[in-house]
Amino acid sequence: MTTRKIDTGKEGDVPEDFFIPESGIEETDRALFELFDKRLGFQVKVKDQSRKVPVVFSTGERFALTRRRQPIRDRNNALILPVIAIHRTGIDTSASQEGYGTPISYRDQQSYVVRKRLADKDRNYQNIINKLRIKNQKNVSSRNNFQENDIFPGNVAKAGHNASRRNLNNLSYIDDKSGNLLRNEIENNIFEIITVPYPTFMCLTYEVIFWTQYMQQMNQIIETMFSQFDGQDNGFRIKSKTGHEYVAYVKGPISNQDNFSDFSSDERIIKYSFEIKVPTYLLAPDHPGQSSPFRKYYSAPQIEFGYVQSSTQVISKDGNPEDVIDQNKFILSDVENISKKGEPGGTSGQQGSERLLDKIEDPFTGEKTSRYVKVLTRDQRSGETVASSRITVDLQTTLDTIPD
Repeated sequence: MTTRKIDTGKEGDVPEDFFIPESGIEETDRALFELFDKRLGFQVKVKDQSRKVPVVFSTGERFALTRRRQPIRDRNNALILPVIAIHRTGIDTSASQEGYGTPISYRDQQSYVVRKRLADKDRNYQNIINKLRIKNQKNVSSRNNFQENDIFPGNVAKAGHNASRRNLNNLSYIDDKSGNLLRNEIENNIFEIITVPYPTFMCLTYEVIFWTQYMQQMNQIIETMFSQFDGQDNGFRIKSKTGHEYVAYVKGPISNQDNFSDFSSDERIIKYSFEIKVPTYLLAPDHPGQSSPFRKYYSAPQIEFGYVQSSTQVISKDGNPEDVIDQNKFILSDVENISKKGEPGGTSGQQGSERLLDKIEDPFTGEKTSRYVKVLTRDQRSGETVASSRITVDLQTTLDTIPD
């Protein structure tokens, strides 16, 4: 059975020179407010003069007034009419998304690639492979930069020169055929890939209330909204100040809650309300106390494949997966890389769970002892190499270029 590690989308290093605007609840609120306050341009006539209809995004106290039949009043107890009140009433993060559905309710992808660019390490790599076949430059590898050639194609670099034994253009005798040494060519490069955790999709529900004192004003406001629907649906495409786009759907019916039945003792108030649903997403939130949402990793332009032949007995340490494991083997698991079976390992260069039979002779007594050792080629951290060249012999090493 194949097992996979569940990524969180926050593995890797944090890039210091990259940023994209976040998208979330506040950005959606502001985008909807800008729709009613500026884009739709609600105006009514008051004494033969056009007047802009104010829009308020209701807080708890102000929305408590709009929920009742009592309209909003100023400090002098005068009615503030007409007015449009908006209030967010719910957030749905389920797979249904208020009937609109989410494209990744069951996703296998934990991160989203937002940028791919040449890494800062690519310049040094290009100096090694010499893609343009430069011959007479000290900091670029070429055959001319070898001082000794005891080992083909060379084994000692000249002082202050770069040299490489890679079998690429750095060893070529032929100049670049095109002659264009300033061309932009993306082939064998090191790339920096920047990701963010995959968006969290949600649907926000808003209640919008139109308040007027005259039916003619209410008709003007409703008709203004209906005449500016985007597309064939009853909705609007809205955009946040940070550039993220959403779609706001007007859900009917538009219900009437006027006081015509008892306005003889009260001032006449006309009130219409309806719902708006906005499918939105949470992307790259950057809040105090949280780590940066951005992560970076580098591509590998080449992968090294090695073939090793053994001249001694090889055994496998896999064993029965249901065997009882000694818990004492996990004492140092917090400071060492220990496998799930309690075996130390997992370092660079380890080739699986195989063990090789190694016979060691005591130089003083001549007594031979046998032991099984791990297969190690090289540990870059400690410089450890295989115990004896008699045990393993490198047959072949190939470098495969990863295509873009």
